[in-house]
Amino acid sequence: MENNSRNGDIDPLSTIADEFNISADKFKAIVEGFKAECEHGLNSTSASGLPTMIPSFVTRLPTGQETGTFLALDLGGSNLRVSAVNLLGNGQVNVVTEVRRTVSDALRTGSSTDFFDWIADAVNELLDNTSSHQNDNKDEQSMSMGVCWSFPLDQTGICEGKILRMGKGFTLENMDGQDLTSLFHDAFKRKGINVTVTALLNDTVGTLVAHAYSNPGACVGFIHGTGVNAAYPEKKSRIVKLTSSVAPDHADQPHQNFMLVNTEIDVFGNTDYLPLTRFDKALDVSHSQPGFQPYEKMMSGAYLGELVRLIAVELISEHQYLFNGNIPERLRRPWSLTTAVISDLEKMETDEHRLTRFGEWLESDCINNYVPTIGDMERLCRICHIVSSRAASLAAAGIAAIIERQDVIKSSDQPIIIGVNGSTFEKYPRMPERIEIALRTWFGDAISQRIRISVARDGGSIGGALVAMLYSFDDSRSGIEPKIDASCFPPLHRVKQALKRWIKLRQLPKMRNSSASRQPKEKSSA
Repeated sequence: MENNSRNGDIDPLSTIADEFNISADKFKAIVEGFKAECEHGLNSTSASGLPTMIPSFVTRLPTGQETGTFLALDLGGSNLRVSAVNLLGNGQVNVVTEVRRTVSDALRTGSSTDFFDWIADAVNELLDNTSSHQNDNKDEQSMSMGVCWSFPLDQTGICEGKILRMGKGFTLENMDGQDLTSLFHDAFKRKGINVTVTALLNDTVGTLVAHAYSNPGACVGFIHGTGVNAAYPEKKSRIVKLTSSVAPDHADQPHQNFMLVNTEIDVFGNTDYLPLTRFDKALDVSHSQPGFQPYEKMMSGAYLGELVRLIAVELISEHQYLFNGNIPERLRRPWSLTTAVISDLEKMETDEHRLTRFGEWLESDCINNYVPTIGDMERLCRICHIVSSRAASLAAAGIAAIIERQDVIKSSDQPIIIGVNGSTFEKYPRMPERIEIALRTWFGDAISQRIRISVARDGGSIGGALVAMLYSFDDSRSGIEPKIDASCFPPLHRVKQALKRWIKLRQLPKMRNSSASRQPKEKSSA
């Protein structure tokens, strides 16, 4: 297909590619901008407005050796999921059973009592299923549950928090200002369910905790799916919010030096350092929440397809660059091209396969009798690659900023372990490799060789169950308290030292017995 660009020999897509390219200078500006926003969020005394750097009150991490069955509840805007998770030790877990429910409009707009009773019924069903799997009596002892609450919460302790305006279509009666844990416990009591909520958490914090169970020393949890977020351990002394909002019994625990922080990195960014293109601005204007989550809109799975669509429409209408200047009717519709489709196009090995896939997406749209060609697919796939490569660079910049917020680079030479969860990272072709390349370019070979990025387990289920486990023991009853402190990030060198000492101690009695057996027996004084 001929290039009918109105700009003569200038390839209009090359110009767009330059705009989307994250150069070294742009990458540096983003990393420094994110670090500054982290500092600003930590120094803020209020959690109102658009809060960032939110204390999680999680000051403990698993060792990977814990065992037992614990519950997790994950509530989002549309779905409820309740899980029973069996911790097997050695970093291994098994989701015994799950119960999933869809939140109806009637539930969203009804009474809080009806809503939490509906949740309790799902938990009750889960316990019945769990009992059948494990031959346990669900009434024997209280089971600990971690709750992943994907709505605004004024949290003041690991299981203490008042509900703020929920949004997402929820207008429940008598909800604002209520203590979330009490609402759960009241519903469980009404239904005769022996479950205790021991932790309230964010799914990103749960992702980091879940990754730490199988990867001790994990220091970053990152979400890269339809949305984006990050969590990491921060020194408590740097979190100004703690001094103004923490319940008295949580405020002064000097033996717990670190706390996991929910960065809310999705709302980071402004025009001072984010290289917004005209396509990013057009997407933002058409969104229901313009000006909100600028970073997320540039690189998460909810938006990549729409960015590709906007670029394609401009190239067709202004340059006749695709489809001989014919815009498919479906491509005219905002938000019609999803990230799943462009992911498929990049994943396929031949343009013939891409042509078939794109034809399926077009359905019966014949584009004014024009039949798409192999050349169209080559150019469309190039647009997809330009958008997704920028997404990888932006994800890497966020991860780099979180790494540099900590002391892991200079404090030791141990691995820098990062767990990432989300469909964009896991399913988009070559996304992990592109993120790693961007990190290598930024940090250099010596440091990047220490960075270990891998898929993290689900934070809402496995992470929720793990946090429930970590806080299922009341301090007054248990002397065992896994903590986050300076030795935990990363702790491998100290673990090795302790292991060597333990082996020596185990060997001492044998050495003494062996030595004693070689000594001549003393004569009895009798």
